[in-house]
Amino acid sequence: MSATVKAMAEARRDLRRFEIPQDLDGVSPETAYAVQNGYVAAVGMPVGGYKLAVNGAPQMAHFGVSEPVSARIFTAEMYDSGAVLSISGFEAVSIEPEIAAVMGPGVETLSGPVDRAGAMAAIACFRPAIELIDQRGIPMPEVSLAQAIALNVFNAGIVLGAGRVAPDALDLDGLEVALDLDGERAAQATGAAPQHPGDAVAWLIGHLAARGLTLTPGMVVMCGTHLPLRVLDPGVRQVDVTMGALGAVGFSLAG
Repeated sequence: MSATVKAMAEARRDLRRFEIPQDLDGVSPETAYAVQNGYVAAVGMPVGGYKLAVNGAPQMAHFGVSEPVSARIFTAEMYDSGAVLSISGFEAVSIEPEIAAVMGPGVETLSGPVDRAGAMAAIACFRPAIELIDQRGIPMPEVSLAQAIALNVFNAGIVLGAGRVAPDALDLDGLEVALDLDGERAAQATGAAPQHPGDAVAWLIGHLAARGLTLTPGMVVMCGTHLPLRVLDPGVRQVDVTMGALGAVGFSLAG
């Protein structure tokens, strides 16, 4: 797998399209995560958090799995709302509006199994966020789940809003999420979280513990998208998301 890992990391560094790693088709999740570990090490950037994917019931049913998957978020690709990102840094930008859970003190002592209450106690706050995804020319229907895991589920960063909501103040059922592109409403949904963020964090804590990994205070966990993955048209320059009491988050594209 070393050649595969090297090729993946070099393609990411050089902003080239990924080649689908054919030698990963059909491998176990454990093997796929081992390749992801090697890929992250080869990329060589500090990790500032994790994302969950495939954590809604329809997505799990589609892939025939009973739990989500995870990937790393690199610290250098964590942006504040209002950031101006270079179009040349992406093959094609895709986005997902999500709740970001910011980890609080003591989270590193949790090792699972952790229930929702235990996870919520370890969360400092929730913030509005947008995940940045770059599939690098790979059509999603052509990728197996193991291949996606190995490729870090195509994460290309996140954008974090300034708003903060205490864990016990989150109104998940009434949370309205709206996406505007260049000032025009593109999508919206209410109560569309794929799962409760506390359950997402609880699963991740146990999942990471099984892999010898832990969350640390200040890390961010992206808890799953509230709207379907959206590939931005090449001409889009401004992306804005509002998330009820969580507030707003947005970024622009230039170049």
